[in-house]
Amino acid sequence: MIYKVADLVREVRIAIDKNNSSAPLAALIDDVDTLSIGKLIESKIEDATRAVTVNAPRHLLDSGKGFSTAVAWSSSKTKHWGFTQLPEDFLRLVTFQMSDWSYPVVEAITETDPIYKQQNSRFAGIGGNPQRPVVAIVQHPIGLILEFYSCTSNDVAVKIARYIPIPRVENERIGISEKLVDSVVYYCAYLVLTSLSEVEQAKVMFAIYKNLSELK
Repeated sequence: MIYKVADLVREVRIAIDKNNSSAPLAALIDDVDTLSIGKLIESKIEDATRAVTVNAPRHLLDSGKGFSTAVAWSSSKTKHWGFTQLPEDFLRLVTFQMSDWSYPVVEAITETDPIYKQQNSRFAGIGGNPQRPVVAIVQHPIGLILEFYSCTSNDVAVKIARYIPIPRVENERIGISEKLVDSVVYYCAYLVLTSLSEVEQAKVMFAIYKNLSELK
């Protein structure tokens, strides 16, 4: 969903004041006016949204945006695999599935994963296949790409491809998964209080954020 930055700033102020028994937010900074405090909160919103979104359990994410279904193929005698370029604002995979796969993949591996090297094995029984597909997010000269392993032929189409974009403030608004907005508010409060060296209050905000995000 799209939220107004001004509304989020207000919610962060409320969260800090509500959970601070010693003093309201405005009293935490000497010789700084209310406008400056608002700007401080606003400056943390993008970072808070990104951090919360990256670490959130998958069931708290929204459906994201679709990305390109154009693919490039590689083939061997036993299997076919390929890749598609990811958008420049890619942050996190939601789901990817080729049309001959038994199910969609929601968790991607990377080049550092031990099983990554297995994906290009010439042996049919090693690496991803339509019954047990694998996707990898890899840095490439053209940018980030999503490699998929594997398919029964090289004329299979992408069935679904969705991702979460990097959150950015545009026109005083920002997109946040609906189930994560409270988590973003408290994580932003944590960042603000940390920048003000209010360590104990920051810990309180972080603990509330973790609880809201269902993190251990």
